[in-house]
Amino acid sequence: MKKRIAGLIAVLLMTTAGTAIAEQRAGAFTVSPFIGGYTFDGVQHLETRPVYGLRLGYDITKNFGIEATGDYVSTKATTLRGLPGNVNLYNARLEGIYNFMAESKFVPFVALGAGFSHLDSNQAGTRVNNDGTAQAGIGFKYFMAEDVALRLDGRVIGSFHATPAFEISKNEYWLNYEYTLGVQFLFGGKKPVVAKVEPPPPPPAPKVVEPPPPPPAPVDGKVGAWSDWSACSAPCGGGTQTRTRPVITEPANGGAPLPALSESRSCNTQVCMEEEKINLLIEFDFDKAVIKKEFYPNVDATGAYLKKNEKVNITLDGWTDYKGTDAYNKKLSQRRADAVKKYLVDKYKIDPARITAVGHGKSFKYDNKTDAGRYKNRRVEMNQTVTVEKK
Repeated sequence: MKKRIAGLIAVLLMTTAGTAIAEQRAGAFTVSPFIGGYTFDGVQHLETRPVYGLRLGYDITKNFGIEATGDYVSTKATTLRGLPGNVNLYNARLEGIYNFMAESKFVPFVALGAGFSHLDSNQAGTRVNNDGTAQAGIGFKYFMAEDVALRLDGRVIGSFHATPAFEISKNEYWLNYEYTLGVQFLFGGKKPVVAKVEPPPPPPAPKVVEPPPPPPAPVDGKVGAWSDWSACSAPCGGGTQTRTRPVITEPANGGAPLPALSESRSCNTQVCMEEEKINLLIEFDFDKAVIKKEFYPNVDATGAYLKKNEKVNITLDGWTDYKGTDAYNKKLSQRRADAVKKYLVDKYKIDPARITAVGHGKSFKYDNKTDAGRYKNRRVEMNQTVTVEKK
């Protein structure tokens, strides 16, 4: 038993390479071998033994699917009241599966279905028992890769019979328990599209500032005093000032004035700042924290703005409608704000420290009694006034 589980884990480790998005997907066919334990109703007087089986399924949507299961148990009696010899149990059933949190790696689910069981013994003279069954259970899947998930299942199996063939119990039904560990492989289905992140453009080449030419030397004359500096040509962002000094000619040169000397300098080099209003609005489906494609342009505009203005920090406020508990909605609103932050960080390489994501829980800004009002309350928004460098 332990060697079989170790082999299953080794197969999982060899098939978990890759970084694609791992989640349930509609239209996928699934194959799930499993191994585990099977405990019989006490009145059957049969040993708890390993169970081996295979599940074949189809995901109609991300949340709902159907699954056919077949498994086998080899056991023997625990007392003289049990069946003689080696006892074989064969189960076959069809179940409906409902998945929760279908767009995450961890997917809890519930199962409900019906089938039949076949119980026999290799001891001569014993009779075959064929019963109808109904079963219910829970489990979870953990996606290790895009097409591979670790799976844990538990089932309560009710076996119904009017007259017990082996006469080991007068009960009209037995309750058996099955608990298994397996691996699920997905084939086909609609895979999520991973947005391609374009590399940022290269930084512009630094500007080369040529030094000003030296002032001409005075010719045959005396240099006068410098004038006062002129007013700066720009209030901020870098301007220039100039001043001059005259050159006085000697009488030997005929009294003709020579060109005045001049020089310039930089002034008001401080950066010009101005205030801008920025905003962002993204609305979500019920109980979801996935950005819909129609809101990609809104988030992309914010990403481009943050890329251009590297000193601007923002706060993303997440909200839900009034349905559900306060604690659950608090976590859901935080997941929505985190989803928008992750989009900006992954696609535009924004420093995570520049983005604060806050989940506030329930929102009553819009009327929660209408579908339209509840939809508007399920949102992530950002409304800020920021100070940026004037271009």
